[in-house]
Amino acid sequence: MVSDEFSFIHQYFARLKHAALPESSSAGVVLGIGDDAAILKLSGNYAITTDTLVENVHFFPNFNPHLLGARALEVNFSDVYAMGARPQYITLSLDLSERYLDFDKFWQAFAQGVEECLARHNCLLIGGNVTRSNNRNAPLTISATAFGQCVGTGLLRRNGAQVGDRIYVTGSLGSNGLYVKTVYNNSLRNLDSDERRHFEEHAFAYDARMSKFVEHVVAYSQCGIDVSDGLLGDLSHILMQSHCCALLNYESLPLDELSRSLLPHFKISEKSLLKLGLSAGGDYNLIFTVPQDKQAAFEAELKQDPELEGFLCTCIGEVVASESEQDWDHNFLATDSGLITIVNAQGEPTTLRLGVGSFNHFLRNSSLSEV
Repeated sequence: MVSDEFSFIHQYFARLKHAALPESSSAGVVLGIGDDAAILKLSGNYAITTDTLVENVHFFPNFNPHLLGARALEVNFSDVYAMGARPQYITLSLDLSERYLDFDKFWQAFAQGVEECLARHNCLLIGGNVTRSNNRNAPLTISATAFGQCVGTGLLRRNGAQVGDRIYVTGSLGSNGLYVKTVYNNSLRNLDSDERRHFEEHAFAYDARMSKFVEHVVAYSQCGIDVSDGLLGDLSHILMQSHCCALLNYESLPLDELSRSLLPHFKISEKSLLKLGLSAGGDYNLIFTVPQDKQAAFEAELKQDPELEGFLCTCIGEVVASESEQDWDHNFLATDSGLITIVNAQGEPTTLRLGVGSFNHFLRNSSLSEV
């Protein structure tokens, strides 16, 4: 049994301070875990972000702790990549209830997930905090702050889209949303244990080659955002801040193939998967725009990079001008205001009724849960 918070930190996390980069001083770490604060020697521009995962909101109780350790970091790394930067340092803070204090099996797996994730993204854990709630039933809360060095002179911002830009999304869509849906409706039990484990690992996977991919993005784009709350909702942030509209080709959306193959087991239609791909958070893809005159060069450069073989990046639409006056200061969902027109492959508006939004922490009647 871990006797106190210092023993807890030492047992599970102190050894991770050099896990990714043994010569951490060469990465700008003057002083890491073990003192009141880390000391860094930085140069260049940095993107800094903080995210929190709360049990029963962002992850289920009894969730795979190995995957959770990686997830706690990668939700932050996704924001860093979306700014055109690479994660370099991260801090990790835990708020534990009593039921998590003497849980060695959980924390060993969690720490291993953290360690492996640090190595994949070439990042260093430099500090954090551990505290305890006196409420035995209080949710486990995991907070992390990531520091990412901007790649070259590139910078991706939500207000950088221009009329004529092509809209891209990385990875596949819908797997995380489908996993969450099947846990809630208990249809995940229709898979055997090996199939469930494989689907879970797939749904919460994150391609660390984003670190390489972002080099190409910043050379061709000035606009990006990560898909954390749903493609439609997050694309709407770009459109609102760029004062533009979009045509979104639903037939080009890269719906996840494994999820497609499992739909019969769950008795869920492909249209439902399409809805999840548009509205469910959790895939942590990157949406970005590329000017039309740079599209061919961008796609050719990706194909020529051997490190990105098989990396999925799909053009799903186009930025267009607004045909009417908009209240650009109002923070409504772009799909509710007509800023996103869903079209087919021929560019024709579709009669498809999707009826989807995106997850919102402040809306109790939100149709989507984030876990």
